[in-house]
Amino acid sequence: MINHKEYRIFICATEQSGDNIGSNIISELLKKNYNINFDGVGGSKMSPHLDNQFFSIKDFNTMGIIEIIFSLSKYIKMIKFLVKKIITKPYHLVITIDSPDFNYPLVKKLRKNKYKQKIIHVVAPSVWAWRSNRAKKFAKIYDELLVLFNFEIEYFAKYNLKTSFIGHPIYYLNKKSKNIENNDMIAFLPGSRLGEVKKLLPYFDIAYKYLLKFHPNINIFIPTLPHLKKFINTFVQDWKINIIISTDLDNIEENYSNCNKALVCSGTASLEIAKRNIPQLVIYKLNFITELLAKNFVYVEYATIINIIKNKMVIPEITNSKLNKKIFLKEFTKLMSDNNNNNIQIKNINHILKNFHLNKPPYTLAVNRITSYL
Repeated sequence: MINHKEYRIFICATEQSGDNIGSNIISELLKKNYNINFDGVGGSKMSPHLDNQFFSIKDFNTMGIIEIIFSLSKYIKMIKFLVKKIITKPYHLVITIDSPDFNYPLVKKLRKNKYKQKIIHVVAPSVWAWRSNRAKKFAKIYDELLVLFNFEIEYFAKYNLKTSFIGHPIYYLNKKSKNIENNDMIAFLPGSRLGEVKKLLPYFDIAYKYLLKFHPNINIFIPTLPHLKKFINTFVQDWKINIIISTDLDNIEENYSNCNKALVCSGTASLEIAKRNIPQLVIYKLNFITELLAKNFVYVEYATIINIIKNKMVIPEITNSKLNKKIFLKEFTKLMSDNNNNNIQIKNINHILKNFHLNKPPYTLAVNRITSYL
């Protein structure tokens, strides 16, 4: 039955993974035959659905404590602008997605300005990894939290924040069997933000030079985003191996089906590669000062969510000060040549991923919770 009442929703996502989640939530909401108009912050996925797009994810290219500090004045101005927009327009609901270092201050300022409408947050801040006090803070300003991992519920429920487990979006990815022994195509995933891409591309260049020497007939596949494509194209323009750079979703999926290995920036991309049954090596590098500061209040040993959950190195990862040319080449060589180890990686991953889903799709569950507020 069609609901003829008109609704307005403000939705905010400042990272690529959040843009993916946001666009799918919007699509599912529209399938419900609700008459909804959307404004907000998002990337190329959400953009077609937004009547008013106030900022793009291109405006959020920083990572790490030090980098955020240097961009603080810019983000404060953005928050003030958005608060004014939200307060002066009769939105029925506000939805924020991930990016707690931006979305929490935004919602906190809304509440300080006596904003009474319901506010939902999707993707819990990683309070189990660092800054556990955020759970209590979130409980004071949000009406509901939708989490991707079941173990996260307890951290927020103890502060009486309504918390619902919806499962992880990798639910939607098709798992395909791979011939891991082949070295026909390798995926390079250097990140979704310009800052992290700039830090990691030198290691992808080291990997390229290794491949040129030992696997010159291999194909390198680089899935990326429209705002990063020109930068990556320029970086790899002199590479002498066949390179496929794509921003097209269908083309990306087709190429993934041919990939037998992957070199991946830590984050959501690593989990998506895991679901695709592709053996991977994860790398990540924070600013040195950020790393030193983080050592004092980070509770977990690993960067990759699967490794964090199991508290052991299921997926090989090299991060921060450990990431240097010697260690990187050793681990990259192992990825390319140790197929027994790669098979063990995939077997262990598939065992762990069984706990990441419910029987219903995540976006269906998310929309069921969201529509309860309309």
